[in-house]
Amino acid sequence: MRLLRTAETALSMQVTIFVGLLLVSMGAVCKDTQSYYVPLQAESCRVPSEPVRHRYVSRDLGAVECRVWAKVQSAPSGLYMVSSNEHSWIDFVLSDKVWSSEDEVVYERENQFGNFPNVSNAPAEIRTDRAGVAIGLIFRVTAQAVDYQSLNPGASNVSRLFVFGFRKQSVCFLGLARDNIAARKLLDSGAICRRLLKAERLR
Repeated sequence: MRLLRTAETALSMQVTIFVGLLLVSMGAVCKDTQSYYVPLQAESCRVPSEPVRHRYVSRDLGAVECRVWAKVQSAPSGLYMVSSNEHSWIDFVLSDKVWSSEDEVVYERENQFGNFPNVSNAPAEIRTDRAGVAIGLIFRVTAQAVDYQSLNPGASNVSRLFVFGFRKQSVCFLGLARDNIAARKLLDSGAICRRLLKAERLR
C-alpha cells in the first residue's frame, strides 16, 4: 500500500513538473513577439499639420493622421490614412521619409482581390521582436468582389490583410493574408521582401 502511494506521489510530481515546464515554455513563446494597435477610425485620427495637409491636397487627396502612441523602437512615428475618390491606403512616417502603400493596395495586380479597395476601420497592428524593436505592420483592406458588384453597388464583402516589414529604415511589402494568425506568422517568420514601398522625403 505504501509503495502504491509512493508511486502515485511520484507520478503526481512528474505531471506537475511537466505542466509547469509547459506553461513556462508557452510564456517564453508569448514573450517573443508583441503587438501594439493603432486606431484608424475617424474619431481617433486628426487633421495633419498644414505642410502635410497641403502635400496631399495639392494632389487631390485627403489625409488624416492616426497617431502611433506606443513608444517602440523603429516603429513609424505616424500613419496617414490617405484617400482618393474610390480608394484609400496608409502612408508610413519613418525617420525623415513617408513610405506609401498606395501601389500595393490600389495598383499591384497580384494584390487585386476585388474592386474599390479601401483600408478598413480595424486597428493597424505593429509587431515587435523579442528585443522590443518594431518589425512590421499589418492592416486590413476591404473590397467588393467582382460578381457582387451588380447586386450591391458600393458594398464591400471581401477583405485581406496587407503585411509590411520594416527593413533598415525602409518598408517592404511581404504579402497578403486572410486572417491575423497567418499575417503574424508571415511577418514574424522574416519573409523576404517582395517590393520596397515608394518613399518621399518629408519637407
